[in-house]
Amino acid sequence: MKLVLRAEKRTWSAGEEVAVQLIAINDSYEVVALDRRLLVGPNPVPAKLEGIPFPVSVEPAFSREEQNVVMLNPWCFYGRERFWKFPAGRVTFYGYLLRRPVEGVPPEGPKDYEALAVAAEPLVLRVR
Repeated sequence: MKLVLRAEKRTWSAGEEVAVQLIAINDSYEVVALDRRLLVGPNPVPAKLEGIPFPVSVEPAFSREEQNVVMLNPWCFYGRERFWKFPAGRVTFYGYLLRRPVEGVPPEGPKDYEALAVAAEPLVLRVR
């Protein structure tokens, strides 16, 4: 499994709506089961935080367990896109996939490194 953080551009204007995608790609030749509850992100972390931190991006669980798992065929993907408005400054985005549920999920990754399956390379955007 490979994770990618993606945005249309690297520089945005203050007040402009910033769109970032976190994409999970099955880069193998086998079918992979992806528990969408364990995909965390995209999570923005501004260099200068004004106010409270942004919430971590996760999906709610369905009541039926099988509805929480997405089967990804080889070279298929699953993802989400989120939108924010930021003041001027640098914003770093994080995304990762957990092996198992953990207590608390910080934006940059779990405190329990053994719980981390894979992380996307952080995406740094500039807002001016």
